[in-house]
Amino acid sequence: MLKVASVFSDHMVLQRERPVAVFGEADGLVTATLDVVRAEALPVLGRFKVMLPPMPAGGPYRLTLTCGDESVTFTDVMIGEVWLCGGQSNMEFLLKDGKGGAAEAATAADDNLRFYTVSEEAEIDEAMLERERATAWKRLEPGTCGDVSAVAYYAGRRLREALGVPVGMLICCVGGTEVSNWISADTLATLPEGRAALADFEKALEGVDEATFARDNADYYARVDAWVAGANALRAENPDIRGNAIAAQVGDFPWPPPTGPGMMRRPGNLWRTMTSRVTPYGARGLFWYQGETDSGHPEVYPALFTAMIGDWRRGFENDALQVVAAQLPNFGADPAQENWPGIRAAQQQVCESVHGCALACLLDCGESDDIHPWDKRAPGKRMADLALKYAYGREIDVDAPRLARVERQGGAIRLSFSEKLGEIAGDTRSLTLNGAPAAARVEDGALLVDAPERAKVAYAMENDPAACLFGANGLPAFPFEIEA
Repeated sequence: MLKVASVFSDHMVLQRERPVAVFGEADGLVTATLDVVRAEALPVLGRFKVMLPPMPAGGPYRLTLTCGDESVTFTDVMIGEVWLCGGQSNMEFLLKDGKGGAAEAATAADDNLRFYTVSEEAEIDEAMLERERATAWKRLEPGTCGDVSAVAYYAGRRLREALGVPVGMLICCVGGTEVSNWISADTLATLPEGRAALADFEKALEGVDEATFARDNADYYARVDAWVAGANALRAENPDIRGNAIAAQVGDFPWPPPTGPGMMRRPGNLWRTMTSRVTPYGARGLFWYQGETDSGHPEVYPALFTAMIGDWRRGFENDALQVVAAQLPNFGADPAQENWPGIRAAQQQVCESVHGCALACLLDCGESDDIHPWDKRAPGKRMADLALKYAYGREIDVDAPRLARVERQGGAIRLSFSEKLGEIAGDTRSLTLNGAPAAARVEDGALLVDAPERAKVAYAMENDPAACLFGANGLPAFPFEIEA
């Protein structure tokens, strides 16, 4: 018996310059041959993992695995750079649905940019395994990639342009998910915040039986399908229609889904049904865009996000896995229910304290009335640029300014940043002194705020801030709140 994990298929990209794990199920010695290299391994409890030696970028090659009389061969295998793309709906957001994305998907072609999307699954059963077996890597060809993640597409295009080697984007995301969904249940059980998430879910299940959940779930997804059909009809008539204009005609998107024992979005579940299904596939790094659904409880996000990074690094067997996260952009969420500044601060805290993490500031990339910004070019490019600097050592000016030093200067507070500021530009309502508009100016790359007495200076500390502080490199400054 020989069953190779479904993430291995024709047109796949394998990570260069690192040992390559090829894995699956077998009942005897498995031999793997890739070009001129060969390796073998015995299964343990029915699972095998053959480790091929590091190889430079190149291809196309053939990868053949044999076990006894069985054999499987994959063709058009490339060796290059592999990036994981995880998170929730803004990572899931499809290329064809974004600004200019449908036209680009219709004509874009690059044999050396390839995509694999993990199927979204609530349970591991025979139906799930059948869907998983139908997944495969695909090359960027005209008309074939409109249904891949837009952020993954734009980040991948940037990496291809800069690196000149094959690039594979392995996409593993589900809309509306909390970070706890992407952490293993074993890891959650070791953390107070994780145990609380597990306990809250168990409490929510009280009085909900499987039959009731199945009925409610079917009704919910029927409403989702109806909403999507209505929104798509509006977009067919007017491709530029957005956010509130859609909701005015078809209503708000049905949310949240019903809670039940088999729900997809439960603590630890998507690690089990999705992420673990593609581990330990070799990768250089992880692009992560998530946090919107956690905005009601930002206080637990640092511990959980840190644990998630650890789980993914262990799962993909790469302690040096570079993480590039997207900080949440501006959005007009109800501040009584959602605390987006808290999540932004938590994201920044983790990325500044955990090794091998970088954060893309997207304060100027959101839309006040749509949680899914239409233009995904800037997020994709900014995340790829950070990858180029921190994973590949490129000397490029891609860091957003972050507050570095605060000092009194006469009757003003002087704020210095990691990157020099340019001029204050645009709507300045989100730059405040004690909650009121601040009188401020840029001098020698630093921000001077008039404040004759001790005062609190804040920038972009709302759900839907107006970005007005930009670096000389054109990137928006990270939010901050200080007293001096």
